[in-house]
Amino acid sequence: MTACVAVICAMESEAVHLRRRLEQPHERQLSLWRRTTGMLGPMEVEIIVSGIGLINAAAATAVRLAATEPRPLAVFNYGCAGAHRDDIEAGDVIIGDRTVHTSSVIVLPDGGRRPFRFWSGHDVISDTETLGIDPHLLDLATRMAGRTLLPAWPGVGHNPVVHVGAIASADVWTQHGESIRTLHTEHGTLCEEMEAAAIAQVCAKFGVSFLPVKDISNNELRQKTEHTSEGSLSLDDVREQLGLRAALIVEATIVALGASVAGG
Repeated sequence: MTACVAVICAMESEAVHLRRRLEQPHERQLSLWRRTTGMLGPMEVEIIVSGIGLINAAAATAVRLAATEPRPLAVFNYGCAGAHRDDIEAGDVIIGDRTVHTSSVIVLPDGGRRPFRFWSGHDVISDTETLGIDPHLLDLATRMAGRTLLPAWPGVGHNPVVHVGAIASADVWTQHGESIRTLHTEHGTLCEEMEAAAIAQVCAKFGVSFLPVKDISNNELRQKTEHTSEGSLSLDDVREQLGLRAALIVEATIVALGASVAGG
């Protein structure tokens, strides 16, 4: 039986980068979600577009992992994110060595905070401050990133930098500079996004390996994202760039994983 991995993206504009790299692509609807299946080398790949946010990401991941069809070897999540440090620029990539669910906290009587804990489903208690990443996938992705040519972000005069570190995750887009610095100080996070913590927790429940890879679309510490006339935030001006560099690293990692599985 052909080995399979699943890739969860929040948006079509992110998923398109890996989808166009698939061989023999075909559509296989996953309940409410678009799923495209194809091959990258010897590995079957399912690209699932979950929609933005923790609930959408958790629902799509759970439906896939609970399905009667064979369970994927691993789940990858890639897409765009906002930087948590001044020196991290648009186009840079964050390979997550942990995810932090920054909205899953207990506010103590003295005003202090501590993370919630949860049962993973395998008699293991974890907390939402250190949602785990598969160390083999992390090592493989880090090595593949060093061999992958990443195009420069438009207007940035150098090739992207790849960082390894913590990814903040919540249904929150933080524009306030001091709040961003507080998140970084308290959690050591390099960026924030809205899906990885949910996917990580669902994968932990099902005992499936997980790795998030994010590329930076905005750094609110350096330049605020503009609001639309309706009051929402928009990255439409860089839509074609969203997730592109993360997709290249995920592709290289999946191909290498497929080769190692095929080789025994």
